Amino acid sequence: MDMIEIKKGGNYKVISDSGKDEPMVTEGEFVGYTILGEEGALVFKIETGKKNSFRLIPVSNLIAIEFGESEFITQKKEKGSKDLVNYIS
Repeated sequence: MDMIEIKKGGNYKVISDSGKDEPMVTEGEFVGYTILGEEGALVFKIETGKKNSFRLIPVSNLIAIEFGESEFITQKKEKGSKDLVNYIS
């Protein structure tokens, strides 16, 4: 099976836990990864009114990432089981 990788500059819809009854939906441009406290987070550039803001979504809060086929999605061939493991502490 091929690995799917999201790319910087691509637009994605992310559904994440908000801590409330309803999940939070974020639609925006993927900027990259960062550390939020001791946890990894995805960074998205979103439009809020007339200005742009950034939203950090902790990896542990992710429910789903929705995307269509575009040039921003690439398939990476599996190399070895060691290359497939991501450690987040």
